[in-house]
Order: sequence, then structure tokens, then C-alpha cells
Amino acid sequence: MQTSVFIIAILVAGLILGSLARFLLPGDQRLSLAETTIIGMLGAALGGGAINLLTGDADPDRLELGTAIGALAGSVIVLAIVLWAADHFGWRSHPKPPIGDIISGGESSAVEFKSTARVNLFTGARDDKMELAVAKTVAGFLNGDGGTLVIGIDDDGRAVGLERDLAEMKAPDHDRYELWLIDHLQRTIGKPALSFVSVAIEPYAGEHVVVVTVEPSDRPVFLDEPKGGRTADFYVRMGNSTRSLLTDEFNEYQRSRWK
Repeated sequence: MQTSVFIIAILVAGLILGSLARFLLPGDQRLSLAETTIIGMLGAALGGGAINLLTGDADPDRLELGTAIGALAGSVIVLAIVLWAADHFGWRSHPKPPIGDIISGGESSAVEFKSTARVNLFTGARDDKMELAVAKTVAGFLNGDGGTLVIGIDDDGRAVGLERDLAEMKAPDHDRYELWLIDHLQRTIGKPALSFVSVAIEPYAGEHVVVVTVEPSDRPVFLDEPKGGRTADFYVRMGNSTRSLLTDEFNEYQRSRWK
């Protein structure tokens, strides 16, 4: 019975210290209850133990103010180390915001809307230029700071859906549309770059839209036109637009972007 009470007390103390450390340390932490508790326990052991060694107090049953402060300081330090390591080594995923929040924020340096990915709205016919524009946007995000491309949304943020694009497919369903888009990006930006890209079809405002989430690439990504020869064009997101860079411009950009 006493052992159970002791374990519960340690867990509660760890949770309290971990929670206080999260409150004192700013930033996006995204830690679970268990992770918070473990950080508090480790911080208490390290910080409290260090204070006891410095003060010569070898009795762990005596809870003095100095020991409590040391335990909290230790929790903050452990939390800071964990957050740094998680970001540095990519241990934490970065959940994307809800699609409604992305769309309501409008187009920006990190968000682009396209009504279609295949059909020219002026001619009503399939157009290679529309497909190329999608690839350019994704390449621009890859070579910049990342971003989100939403297909099925017009420039004013209204949902227009995927029906126009689906009508150009032999089997008009969402799974085939997603496969087509992935294959299209593979042909234009290459397989390695796809590891930084995720594609999902989500419902929005009574329609379905394609959400292409792009992380920054760790190396330059060059684009080849889908039906042409190898062009190796370089695009980067600048403000609300995607722009190509000439050779001298690319060399300068590369030195600053990929050190």
C-alpha cells in the first residue's frame, strides 16, 4: 500500500513539475501527458539531486525550498533539451491546421489556391499549362519555406470542387485523381522530392478539394516539363507568386538557402 502511494506521489509530482516547466518555457511543445510527467520526474531527479549535492543535504526525505526550486529548474532544462532534440532530429511531426483555417486565411507566401489542376476554365478543355502550373507551385514551395497548395478553390477562396478535373479521367474517382497527381509530380519534380510532399482529398463547403502539403526540401529541386525534354527549371516561392530563377540568381540563392 505504501509503495503504491509513493509511486502515485512521484507521478503526481512529475506531472506538476512538467506542467510548470511547460508553462514557464514558451513555444509550441505538443507533449502528451505521459511525456510531461516523465520530463518532470527526470528534471526533479537531476535538479533536486544537484541542489542536494551542492548544499550537502543527503537526506532525500527533506523537501526544502532549494530542492524544490532545483527540481523545477531541472524540469525546465530537461524540457528545453527534449524540445531541441525533437526539432533537430525530426522526432516530432508538425500537424497541419484544419483545411478551413488554411482557406479562410487566403493566399499567401505559404498558401496557393487553384480552381483546377487539369482544365482551363476559359476553354473548358484539358490544358497542359494547368498541369505544369501545379508542378511549378509545388517546386516553388519545396525550394522555399514549404507551403500548401489547395486544388478546387478559386482565387476568392470559394470551393469549386474537382468535378471539372474528374470529368477528364477515364475513371472519375478520388483515388485515381490522387494517384494521377502523385504520378504527375513524380514526372516533373522527381521521386526524391516526393518525400517532402503529401497529397490528401478532403471535404470542404459541400465539395471536395485536394490538399497538397509541402515541406521545405533539404536540397534544390528542379522541374522538368511533363511532356518535354529535361529542362531542369528552378522555381521558388516569393511572396504570393512562384518565380523562376536564372543561373546566376540560382547560384546566389543556393548559397544562402542550402549552406
